[in-house]
Amino acid sequence: MGRKGVILAAGKGTRLRPLTEKVPKPLIEVGGRPYLAYLLERFRYAGCDEVLLIIGHLGEQIVNRCGQQAFGMRLRYAWQFIQNGTAKALLLAEDFVGDEPFMMSWSDIVTAPENYTEIWERYEKGDCSMVMQVNWMEDVSAGADVTLDGERVVDIVEKPPRPKSGWNQSGLFVISPKIFGYLKQVKPSPRGEYEFTDGVRLMLQAGERIVAVFLKGYRYELGTHEQLRELEQVANQLALM
Repeated sequence: MGRKGVILAAGKGTRLRPLTEKVPKPLIEVGGRPYLAYLLERFRYAGCDEVLLIIGHLGEQIVNRCGQQAFGMRLRYAWQFIQNGTAKALLLAEDFVGDEPFMMSWSDIVTAPENYTEIWERYEKGDCSMVMQVNWMEDVSAGADVTLDGERVVDIVEKPPRPKSGWNQSGLFVISPKIFGYLKQVKPSPRGEYEFTDGVRLMLQAGERIVAVFLKGYRYELGTHEQLRELEQVANQLALM
């Protein structure tokens, strides 16, 4: 049986304006290819044969560009018409996922290909409900601060209020479908959004075991014009196929 993947690709990409006023962030070209292509390659590399793209801002361009199949995988789409948070976005994947585990990524993160196979291998050991990739950062205040006990995740805080060094939730997961029950319990955050991170915390509070795998090799993010320039410098290293 093949593996399923979910990519969250509905955001407006405000820090990349004016580019994202006419093109959705996942389709911004890096090295002459849509950035999303590099991520889809990695999902295929990790054994996915079906991927759901959660789309929103200028999403019809993603449907038109990617179609129903890419890199030997079947592509499906779900629309997040209201930009009200990552928990609500992922809930749109519940029917697609069914009772199977799935790999999930933000659409703006690409890491070295071995990370995508390793995270599946760790999940398939069978002793956890989620595997979360983490990377060390000198300042996690713009990310999600992950507290570990060995490999076990014991807490996660979205955008901690003060700069500090620590483990950051890196944007790649393999998750049990149990997650959906917890996401339905998430309340709006102070900024009025339903945060995926709050669903993860509810899982931890309920006693679900979540483990971390540590980033290997590179990690690139497409969030700002500076990051886009950095990606253009390394684009020839990113293609797998």
